Amino acid sequence: MSLAELIDQPEFGHHEALRHQTRRVLLLGNDDRVLLAVARGLGRNGISVDVAWSDPDSPALKSQYVHAFHSVVPYSPHDDQWLDGLHRLVKQYDYDLVIPCNDYAVVPLQLEREKLDPDTHWYLINDDAFQVAFDKAKTSRVASELGINVPRECEITDADVQTGFSNREFSLHDRRSLRFPVYVKPRSSITASDVTNKRAAQRVDSPDALAEYLIHEFPDDGVLIQESFSGVGIGVEILAHQGQVLMQIQHQRLRETIDGGSTYRETIDEIPELTEATRKLVQHLNYTGVGMFEFRYNRETGDWVFLEINARFWGSLPLAIAAKANFPFALYELLVKGQTDFHTNHTIGVRCRNLINDLRAFRHQKAEEFELENLLFGKDYLDFYAPDDWRPQLATLVNFARSVLGKFTRHFKASIGRNQRVNAIN
Repeated sequence: MSLAELIDQPEFGHHEALRHQTRRVLLLGNDDRVLLAVARGLGRNGISVDVAWSDPDSPALKSQYVHAFHSVVPYSPHDDQWLDGLHRLVKQYDYDLVIPCNDYAVVPLQLEREKLDPDTHWYLINDDAFQVAFDKAKTSRVASELGINVPRECEITDADVQTGFSNREFSLHDRRSLRFPVYVKPRSSITASDVTNKRAAQRVDSPDALAEYLIHEFPDDGVLIQESFSGVGIGVEILAHQGQVLMQIQHQRLRETIDGGSTYRETIDEIPELTEATRKLVQHLNYTGVGMFEFRYNRETGDWVFLEINARFWGSLPLAIAAKANFPFALYELLVKGQTDFHTNHTIGVRCRNLINDLRAFRHQKAEEFELENLLFGKDYLDFYAPDDWRPQLATLVNFARSVLGKFTRHFKASIGRNQRVNAIN
């Protein structure tokens, strides 16, 4: 039984949670931003943080709030070496809580939950919520059943492709009356058979391009195809217990990457319609834990659609930490101490950016303004930098410089090689 399920039991009490408290947490995952934000949120409150299942060169490991990094065998669906390694580690240090921080760690633990040591406190969501939240088609169906707005969409299965859509004449516009561009989304971001490779959504601008995707890139478990919706990306970030929202903040995306991620974000006043839609989903799933619910909102018309659930810590978590909404520590207080009374006095108008990725997005989109003044005069926060914890940002800049130098060196060597071949011919 996971700790999230334990705390849902009527007999669960404050004293039971505290009995073996060590104030030590193990984080699992390979998302640098999330690991760092969770470590800071916990470490600044006196909780010792260890990390495993991460790249040993991760900038997050440079944080003063990461006590130790442990090398554990990666997950494999074919043997249990990874499980044995994890069990040895958690037995040795008797962690209060083990938190999988991104899909790379969440999916294996959720799928193998029956094998996990029942005496260890694993943070897992209930299985029904997992089955819905980690399947975009199921998520959309549940939202529709609850009366929540979703984009105009259709689901395409492998059987559809085999029986009717195997040539370039296939036209989604003709068959489903959807308007291009559309976004083609694999039903799940990763699969148990390949947790290392994330499957991203892809924008498709024409029926021919869609047919090409279906023929050459179609995943076995099918895709969800959604119309593009004109509006700003809004995230509703929550901590919930037994289907009741305990903490909430909202943010909007100021700049996005081409694959749908964000590089620059801002905390905003609550949009009531999105709050209510989130509440319905949380209640329906009897959700206990953290999550971010994604929407598109048109500020001119007031129209909006729900997109998906990130049923884990989300990529823009550094913004919440900067705005004084400490979801990692609140999760610890809920699951380890049984606390359910939280007051979010977060700051509106806080902006946070992933510096290097934001520079790339700015260059790619040819945006008119980079908000350089905000950056130079410290008005914006950075995902990797904090005054009390600056080494992770330095590590990201060093890695970036090495990458640029490596590309330059390869181009230079290639140029010399071409010149030598030309001279030899002459």
